[in-house]
Amino acid sequence: MLSTPLTSVRQPKYRLGRTAADLMLGESDPDHRHRRVLFQPELVVRDSSRP
Repeated sequence: MLSTPLTSVRQPKYRLGRTAADLMLGESDPDHRHRRVLFQPELVVRDSSRP
């Protein structure tokens, strides 16, 4: 059976979890403001998308 390494998108897992926890803990502060946090994903090109 052949196995081709797949192209994927890498996310900063630690930063995602840490930020989510910080945002959730901030919900208990009556003066908190909702905010949007964006992370830059990384495209990991492997054999599945190479010519």
